[in-house]
Amino acid sequence: MRLGITYLSISPSVDRASARQKYLEFGRQVEWANDKGFAGIWVTEHHFSGYSLSSSPLLLLGHAASLAPDLRIGTGILVLPLWDPVRLVADVNTLDQLSGGRLDLGIGRGYQPHEFLGFGRDLDGSRAAYEESVDLVLRLLTETEVTHKGEFHRIDAPVSVLPPSFQAPHPPVWAAAVSPESTRHAVRRGFHLLGLALSTPEEVAEQWRTVAALAAEEGVAAQGRQYAVNRFVHVGTDPAGRRAAAREVARQIQTSRALAQGAYPTGGVPPIPAAIDPADEELAYQRLLAGSPEQIVEQLRELAAAGVTQVNAAFEYGTLPAETAFASMRLFASDVIPALAEQPVAH
Repeated sequence: MRLGITYLSISPSVDRASARQKYLEFGRQVEWANDKGFAGIWVTEHHFSGYSLSSSPLLLLGHAASLAPDLRIGTGILVLPLWDPVRLVADVNTLDQLSGGRLDLGIGRGYQPHEFLGFGRDLDGSRAAYEESVDLVLRLLTETEVTHKGEFHRIDAPVSVLPPSFQAPHPPVWAAAVSPESTRHAVRRGFHLLGLALSTPEEVAEQWRTVAALAAEEGVAAQGRQYAVNRFVHVGTDPAGRRAAAREVARQIQTSRALAQGAYPTGGVPPIPAAIDPADEELAYQRLLAGSPEQIVEQLRELAAAGVTQVNAAFEYGTLPAETAFASMRLFASDVIPALAEQPVAH
């Protein structure tokens, strides 16, 4: 099992100084993580609110690649319907070249209506836009002299996107697979899978059975596919610390839900809840990777047995202080990663 770091955390303040501090902290943690046994750094894409200051994930990953030359870098995920495919492939290939072939390309449909409206796009039509974009991106990654006339995109003259990617035929593609339709599409295309952050080992195992069944229906191979999940992590045995972490996970969940349901940020400030729903807090408390290093190793082994091949750990979430998150990250690196390496697991 590979263990990465994923970055997604709320910024209650979105002024210049706060944004600068957020990026300095990101760079500090990435540089520190380079030789600690992590597999890679993953950055999501969000726009127009402090839900996550990651509107330019490829730029952030370029910075990460220079700070941490031993780590892979990944997008978790790019909101594909918001991108021009030609521009995207040019940026992806350039980043893959600059990083020496360390890029993993995670893609998905997105889910926040306000983000789509800000780009003049329609969330309701995102599935069709996503599927057309996937087809076109794959062609641009692997073919020359590409033209295209579709519902959402046009290329009116033959183009060969340069530079080509470092990795052949292209960087590994990971697709957010949440709904049955998106899972089938990812299986048909041969993509690796990105699962839900709060799914249980039993739910992961069921997803793998679904993947195998869909692969058989589609006549494609299921072997060789990777399955990654994000996990909120808190390393520590203090019950109060775990409870505080659970509250911040719940805060992240509730903010995400509000944005998914159409809430607008105000001046870039996301709709952060003042009160935490007890049901969300309890769900977060149960689904956190939390406890002593030994307990977390056992939880990771359960995920591996269910089929997870990579866990991307989120140490900073909600409004958890950066130093609290970094302390948990340091314990994870010093005590969890070596222990897991001593007792490898297969799925």
